[in-house]
Amino acid sequence: MNTNKIFLIGPMGAGKSSIGKSLALLRQLPFIDIDEEIVKTCRMDIPSIFSCDGEDFFRRIETETLQKCATYDAVIATGGGIVVTPKNLEIMRQDGIVVYLYADVDTQYLRTAHDENRPMLKVDDKKKRLNDLFLARQPLYESVMTFPVDTGANTIRQCLDLIKAKLTEYE
Repeated sequence: MNTNKIFLIGPMGAGKSSIGKSLALLRQLPFIDIDEEIVKTCRMDIPSIFSCDGEDFFRRIETETLQKCATYDAVIATGGGIVVTPKNLEIMRQDGIVVYLYADVDTQYLRTAHDENRPMLKVDDKKKRLNDLFLARQPLYESVMTFPVDTGANTIRQCLDLIKAKLTEYE
């Protein structure tokens, strides 16, 4: 397993970007955020892509972006829905470590309630939506993960320590 290629998966608000940036510094690796790469490629923000072109188009671009990014040794933060496309699971399993950053629905809600850049949360009952997404995606996260880390119960520093310790088992 390539411990210099680390995919971070998990629900919205689990800390993939925050932990990813710190982990990349710690591991002296580049940090790649799949959503940021999609924004650069499409030259529009994620909500605009969803509203103009739809979720299916977004998922196709997401897979293309993941394929490209998976060629690099890097810490790669994915979007919460990356696991809904079976091909993405194959890509991540091939040549890297997949860290499932877990956060319960209450934690996700606290972290995302006021974020307007999340098209999947453009609903009246955000907490119910987060719960529904969590229930649907949880088995997918677990099916592809190398190991989980609870970001709701741990600080960023504690999460980094946990990841660092687990990575030594694969080196």
